[in-house]
Amino acid sequence: MVTGTDKRLEEFRVKFLPKLVDAFHPRLVLAFGSRARREALTHSDLDLLIVSDAFRDIRWLDRPVRVIEKLGLSMGVDMLCYTEEEYGRKRQELGIVRTASEEGVLLIGNPVDYGPV
Repeated sequence: MVTGTDKRLEEFRVKFLPKLVDAFHPRLVLAFGSRARREALTHSDLDLLIVSDAFRDIRWLDRPVRVIEKLGLSMGVDMLCYTEEEYGRKRQELGIVRTASEEGVLLIGNPVDYGPV
């Protein structure tokens, strides 16, 4: 995992992460992509992977919208929102979830809790 962060990621961590915890009780939150790698351009968005069983009864496409609305996010953010069961399956597949789990900046939890890749 990458250590160190950029300005937008730090803003999320300080201003919005506590609200995310209060509203959705996530077991895992990872930042990934260019901001996590510290390669972002000025207007790059923040990529987040959020794992919470609070998403269980929310349609997959509606989950990021609910998070953005609940947190009052004013910055550009792309989110992948999964239940624990969904995340456990997705992280076994080749793709963005596995990459984010291996290379992302850990904000809450530990991907290892979901078994080996």
